[in-house]
Amino acid sequence: MSENQTINIDQMLSVLPGGFLRIALDDELTIIYATDTFYNLIEMDNSKQAKPPKSIFKTVYSADIIYYTQQIAAGKQKKDNQFLLFYRVLQKNGELKWIMINGSKTDEVYQKQNKTYPIYFCIALDVSEHMIDYRKLEQELDYHLTILELSKELFFEYVIATDTLTFSELFREVFGKESVMKDFSKKLEKTKLIHADDLPGVIRIYKSMMSGKKQARIEFRMTTKDGDIAWYVCYASIIFDDNKNPFKVVGKLSIICSKQGDKKASPEVNFDSLTRLYTKDSAEDMIVDSMLNQDSEAISALFLCEVRNYKGLNEVVRIVDGENVLVSIAGVLKRLFRRTDVIGRMGLGDFVVYMKDIRSERNAYEKAEYICREVNNLYSYDYNKNGVIISIGVVLIKGQTDYSLAFSNAKSALVMAKKDSSNSSFEIFYPSLNK
Repeated sequence: MSENQTINIDQMLSVLPGGFLRIALDDELTIIYATDTFYNLIEMDNSKQAKPPKSIFKTVYSADIIYYTQQIAAGKQKKDNQFLLFYRVLQKNGELKWIMINGSKTDEVYQKQNKTYPIYFCIALDVSEHMIDYRKLEQELDYHLTILELSKELFFEYVIATDTLTFSELFREVFGKESVMKDFSKKLEKTKLIHADDLPGVIRIYKSMMSGKKQARIEFRMTTKDGDIAWYVCYASIIFDDNKNPFKVVGKLSIICSKQGDKKASPEVNFDSLTRLYTKDSAEDMIVDSMLNQDSEAISALFLCEVRNYKGLNEVVRIVDGENVLVSIAGVLKRLFRRTDVIGRMGLGDFVVYMKDIRSERNAYEKAEYICREVNNLYSYDYNKNGVIISIGVVLIKGQTDYSLAFSNAKSALVMAKKDSSNSSFEIFYPSLNK
């Protein structure tokens, strides 16, 4: 190829969207060649990166290292000649940009320390907007996965506008009744499914939720299709629409005991009066029970969160916004976690979160990162330089484990996270999950 041809190709590549590069499929994804548009695309911070990075690894945002490593390992196992990578870069303005690198294998190879690696010709594109949409879809998927988890028990959904109560199909098997009940509010007062002595309490809870109560828990007896009396505990929560109006109630019925008149003792669930999260005792009881009954291959995560600098800022927030810092942070935790996760207040500015049955370790990593980002964005006053900071210690758990051990490991991670006294941060205690 002549020099003029090379120049023409470079000129053509420079005007195309995105950046072009040739990379070696080693662990760091060594950059053999990259166009200027690629370096403009990633917008590396020149104050930290004096020279162009020699590998893709050097451009990856630190929180995405595990995700990056997993993708490289998967790419090496693929039998086709295609390569695909998603990761984020930290730009000069402090914002994160999602980059997609997509390419095909060439006939060239790269030699490194007596090893040979294939070279891929790739295009890099900014896919930030698409990834935002993808994250929204992922959140919707989390909701539906939550529904699926609940459906192993007796999940229900009540649409307020149509006065229709719908149970999962398991309801028909247990009680021999149709799982869809129209005109529920009228039928509730006459139902024979609920024990006569317990029905007034159920009606009272229903009316309280229709009057604005956001969450409810009640125990009552029900008659199965075989005539047995079974004790159930009902958990219910209001779901709001985009206009913040209540439009449905979702929840589940969990069996306590099927012997008539003999109810299994269950821990009392109490809520913190300020944040409306579980109290320390209630949260710990629920977490202990969940840890002891976790499947051997299931992975969970325990978060210990400590809010710092909130006492001085709280007075400013109360005056300016009419809010309470701890209530706002409790709201952040409620938004970011699933309804099946346990969220509790452990002390003045201390919170605990337990995520059961996460899909991968990356879920815990991302949640901790999201918490830090959301808390950092809560309040910003030019005349108050001491913003609220949250430090988080996370421990990953596989199979059954002892709560005190998990708590101790999370505490160790929290101590490390608190070493950063100027910003919200997190550390993960990362034991081997390959038991």
